[in-house]
Amino acid sequence: MEIAHKTTFFRPMECRTFRHVTDEEAKDLLMKGFSPNYKGNPDLDRNRSANIPESENCSLFLVGLAPDLTTHSLLAGVQGMGRVFATHINPPEPKNGHHLSAAKLVFFNRTDAGKFCPFSDLFSAFQLQELTKTNAENFYNQTKQQGFSLPSAPQFRAKVFWNRIRSAEEDPTGTKSRVLLISGPPSIVNPVFLTEYFDTKLIYQTDEIIEHGRSEDGSRALIEFRFGSYRCQAEAARMSLVREFRELGVLCEYGMCIPFPDSRC
Repeated sequence: MEIAHKTTFFRPMECRTFRHVTDEEAKDLLMKGFSPNYKGNPDLDRNRSANIPESENCSLFLVGLAPDLTTHSLLAGVQGMGRVFATHINPPEPKNGHHLSAAKLVFFNRTDAGKFCPFSDLFSAFQLQELTKTNAENFYNQTKQQGFSLPSAPQFRAKVFWNRIRSAEEDPTGTKSRVLLISGPPSIVNPVFLTEYFDTKLIYQTDEIIEHGRSEDGSRALIEFRFGSYRCQAEAARMSLVREFRELGVLCEYGMCIPFPDSRC
């Protein structure tokens, strides 16, 4: 089956295409409290600092990470800490004296991440107890004294701060995640096609793509697509797939983002 997906121009979430900003645009971003590297829309309310007290902020800023930091390695280091709403990596800028990476890490919840588990019968009482411990505040408390290091680069110990651009709690019922479970015809549901398709729709980072095989008759495939963020990535990708491929038999649901034993959600 040949799908002419590049003839459609639906772009979800007002996603911006990548380009270098001008000096004036960089100054405007700085005046609004954003890095010149910011790729989102600074004029959208959801991208601005939330009007909430510091005690409700779900966004953290990590400084001093490996210079070759990737989305996959960052998320590998926070497994077991709860559902990740968004990530953003600031690469080194040697000309400005920044030789290491920094990263923004936003959790869905400040204090209640993981308390709601719609498939609780699938997990043991111990696992559910562990789920209730995962949240942004626990991550901060565990790393504020000794710093934060990644398994892939333990020699770098980053400092962890609450981000001055505050983010409010999102999705308290716990039904959304940065992981999509995509099923449908193998001609569509395969890593090459999906990656090329998403490239035409949004700016995104990939943590991991896991193929879960095909149905017995080979007519359907299942892929787990782990994005770097829910915000403007997993949510936008799902919106596009549902809009453009539902009639072709493609189903797309949020994956169950359980932070153990080896999940990076």
